[in-house]
Amino acid sequence: MQELFKAFADLPKRSVKRHLVKIQGKEVEVSLNEKLEIINNGENNYVLQGGKPVKVERKIDRNVFPEIENLKSDPFWPKESFTWKRSE
Repeated sequence: MQELFKAFADLPKRSVKRHLVKIQGKEVEVSLNEKLEIINNGENNYVLQGGKPVKVERKIDRNVFPEIENLKSDPFWPKESFTWKRSE
């Protein structure tokens, strides 16, 4: 039985898992929760500031079409002054 305990004592220690993310071409060590957050948001949405990853808020460009916003009727079904014609 003592040989078993001795064998367990002689086993090499397990190394601690390092969580690395690649931001701006550099690998940075972060915690597991930070790595999961960076993976969910995308590595391209982060920049390095002082050796730490910081999330950058990206503005979403929204196309605005005033003709469509001011439309009062259904554009796909004309109601007034329209005559159906056969194509020839």
